[in-house]
Amino acid sequence: MPIRVHVVFIGLGLIFLVVGMAFGIWMGINKDFQFADAHAHWNLVGFVTSTLYGLIHRAYPKLADSRLSWPQCIVHVVGVLIFAPGIIYVVATDQPIFAIIGALTILAAALMFMFIYYTHDHRIAAD
Repeated sequence: MPIRVHVVFIGLGLIFLVVGMAFGIWMGINKDFQFADAHAHWNLVGFVTSTLYGLIHRAYPKLADSRLSWPQCIVHVVGVLIFAPGIIYVVATDQPIFAIIGALTILAAALMFMFIYYTHDHRIAAD
């Protein structure tokens, strides 16, 4: 059985959750909260957004029929992996380039998902 896109989105979301929580715990232990924005965005775009994409794909399985489903997943994950560290880089160096690239990549993934959603069948899994 092939791997389904919703399983990947949710699985990666859970990995992003643990990484984000561990990062937050590290900040707390060190009493150094200068990277709090990176921690928050890691959890938001990494865990919450990935998991929502996965749950929406699970609820509307016809969305996975789109040829853009896997590329959208890849673009989103690449965006997360650039964006959250990019925020750390901004704080450390005052250079926003990686945060900008990551944010635009995540936006591209969101636009891809919006296109997938509006151009495919919306029957829920129970229909």
